[in-house]
Amino acid sequence: MPAAEVDTAIQRAFQVWSDVTPLHFTRIYDSLADIEISFAARVHNDYWPFDGPHGTLAHAFAPNNGIGGDAHFDEDETWTSGTRGYNLFLVAAHEFGHSLGLFHSNDPSALMYPTYHFIEPSEFHLPDDDVKGIQSLYGAREVPVQPQPPSTPSSCKPITFDAVTTLRGEILFFTNKTLWRQISPNSLAEHHLIKSFWPTLPNHIQAAYEYKVKDRVIVFKGAKYWVINGYEVTKDSPKSIYDLGFPRTVRRIDAAVHDETTDKTYFFVDDKFWSFDEEKQTMDSVTPKKIIDGFPGVGNRVHAVFQNDTQSKNSAGKQKICAIECNSFSARRMMDLEYLKKYYNLKTDGVRQSRKKNSQFTEKIRQMQESFGLKVTGTLDLDTMEMMQQPRCGFVDVGEYSVFPGNSGWKTRVLTYRIVNYTPDMTVAEVDAAIQRAFQVWTNVTPLTFTRIYNSVADIEISFAAQAHNDYYPFDGEHGTLAHAFAPGTGIGGDAHFDEDETWTSGSKGFNLFLVAAHEFGHSLGLSHSNDPSALMYPTYHFTEPSEFHLPDDDIRGIQSLYGAREVPVVTQPPSTPSSCKQITFDAVTTLRGEMLFFTNKTFWRQISQNSKTEHHLIKTFWPALPNHIQAAYEYKQKDQLLIFKGANYWIINGYQVTKDSPKSIYDLNFPRTVRRVDAAVHDVNTEKTYFFVDDKFWSFDEKKQKMDSVTPQKIIDGFPGVGTKVQAAFQKDRLLYFFVGDHQYEFSTAKKRVTRLLKSNSWLKCGNENISPKKALIK
Repeated sequence: MPAAEVDTAIQRAFQVWSDVTPLHFTRIYDSLADIEISFAARVHNDYWPFDGPHGTLAHAFAPNNGIGGDAHFDEDETWTSGTRGYNLFLVAAHEFGHSLGLFHSNDPSALMYPTYHFIEPSEFHLPDDDVKGIQSLYGAREVPVQPQPPSTPSSCKPITFDAVTTLRGEILFFTNKTLWRQISPNSLAEHHLIKSFWPTLPNHIQAAYEYKVKDRVIVFKGAKYWVINGYEVTKDSPKSIYDLGFPRTVRRIDAAVHDETTDKTYFFVDDKFWSFDEEKQTMDSVTPKKIIDGFPGVGNRVHAVFQNDTQSKNSAGKQKICAIECNSFSARRMMDLEYLKKYYNLKTDGVRQSRKKNSQFTEKIRQMQESFGLKVTGTLDLDTMEMMQQPRCGFVDVGEYSVFPGNSGWKTRVLTYRIVNYTPDMTVAEVDAAIQRAFQVWTNVTPLTFTRIYNSVADIEISFAAQAHNDYYPFDGEHGTLAHAFAPGTGIGGDAHFDEDETWTSGSKGFNLFLVAAHEFGHSLGLSHSNDPSALMYPTYHFTEPSEFHLPDDDIRGIQSLYGAREVPVVTQPPSTPSSCKQITFDAVTTLRGEMLFFTNKTFWRQISQNSKTEHHLIKTFWPALPNHIQAAYEYKQKDQLLIFKGANYWIINGYQVTKDSPKSIYDLNFPRTVRRVDAAVHDVNTEKTYFFVDDKFWSFDEKKQKMDSVTPQKIIDGFPGVGTKVQAAFQKDRLLYFFVGDHQYEFSTAKKRVTRLLKSNSWLKCGNENISPKKALIK
């Protein structure tokens, strides 16, 4: 940049903070200043070397003597005063926030948010979060910059609007701190301060739309939105845009409109748009579409939009669509690079990362896709980006079950552990129980034993810590890296560290300590990550009810490759013919050629006919190729098939035989990679749809097309009111659906769309059941 452009950017960046505080900044030339500003590459004598293009852009030091307050900018970046490269004014304004004593904010619309996001400098206004932060240190400006009343500019001149919307027949045009109000087609346009109408609304609104059905106007700025009901701003405003289903990569809405023709709301972000269903309050798809495809001729960027007389009118620039090219190395790109550097050893070394076919960046994407079992494309597709955003373990990924290279595990089979400190999120007793149970997972299948000690250093030291904690692998705050553990060895080897910034629990809220600890102790024993999505050693977190947890086969094979099998294994007891008159919680329920099968643990109940006695069998007796602890099952009568689910796999029984190509991946059925198991499934002959239940939602599946009806699941309470928020098993009989929850079941009529009866879970089973010898247990 020319010297004049740099000077202007720096001066303007300081002005951002002068406008809201008593601070003022004077430039000097010949002596040391409080804030020294420099451009440098790589190592530059401050112990914080830069990392080349598109990584760390700049850094600044907190107020202090010496280097305190100084700001350094990476010379390997391309600095500009526009949209190309990185805008120096925006980055400098952020860094000077650090120079003045501010740390990072977790508000995505804040200037002090850690990642770069381009905003047109002429449209930049310091967000409220940053104003509150800096004024907590220095107070407010004694002579604040007063908002000037509108000078009634001529509305006949071309104007660039921030947002346009209707409101009870009026049309509102927002620009900066004011709005134009067109009450009727024949009236003169009025010009007002936004705050004179709605004091709680922000200035510089970025998007707005009216939803007439609820008499509402929704106003957007940054990652928040305000609801105006009638003419009053609701008390629960502002809300987060992420409540509407936007991914965290979206930091602002450019424009929005509700289309009465399609009854959809369209949100415009950069060159794409989302379609939103107001009644369901969900996005129609997690994937946005390109503006040029959905609205051909409009261009690839929209600044404002509204509808009048059922025709959408777009505003961008001076009454025309202005095509704006976005910076390809935005916050999303930086996050991708950081993820690959952290978990896949991507080396930037000052080399610009190309997305060409054979680039290192593309190769690392392929490695990641392969290790997660994703479709290997070498591109940042939706599944890959979704996976990057999942909470996960802090260690690098390898692929299928594997051990740390060159590490054969512990030499001893008698190991000690010590809990160094406790998280305040749980009681001491809860932490102790979770840790003990996590070790028991591995004890059950190996000759290893674990003894807790209290006063000396143990083989496995367990601690809770936040951010930097003396192991060269600092944590990153909430919902990123949950924990990490080190391979067997001396010193730090085997130790497990849990991020104290997470919320640890013994249930489904936050992150379950038992599940994360069991995974981390796999690392402590020598296992690396697996690419089997159903494996405990899969890198990302997925909640499973601890009482239902069983170590998957992939993990058993991995740990036994290091330590062998348990010499006195946990013996599987044959079914002891429990009474079917007692209340039972079933894992899965299904029909099969007129029979009814009720699965629980390693066995199933078989009700051949209504009047026959109930039989009780080991699953392996009938189908040796099936797993135990089945999680879901349903019959599809048109193909004479029974589908069995466990983890991320499913098996097909054709007639009574398991097909040779079983098991298959549930992702072949179009589930997103965030789904790790199916809780229940049923095929409804009334609708000819198969319903898959996962947590508190369900998917609708078309068996003929072999695809989901929508990529977005629906809530169970909306589709099946009265059933509750979670289903453990389901089946259909006589055109009625039966949903199992704990030790009871709901009879549900799809015709009436309501629960018709509440029954005990074992109501289908005849008491005085019969247990058949395995040798005689042959299905005919």
